[in-house]
Amino acid sequence: MKYLEELEQKVLRLIQQKEELQMRYDGLSQQHKQLQEQYCQLEASLMKEVTTNKELTQEKATIITTIEELLSTIDSLESLE
Repeated sequence: MKYLEELEQKVLRLIQQKEELQMRYDGLSQQHKQLQEQYCQLEASLMKEVTTNKELTQEKATIITTIEELLSTIDSLESLE
């Protein structure tokens, strides 16, 4: 009889432990889902910034080229005078 009581206690502890682990798993699973959503948002934001940065870099290069061409034109006009 004592053996059955000990076995019952072990089974009850295992059931309790399983419930605790399940609750912990559920919490971690929810946290993982939130972190994954946050990661996706941050990744999208980063990609948008990268695209904007590329566009601004191209625009800067265009402006520099235009200024250089204008300076060259000014130099040419001054040399004609």
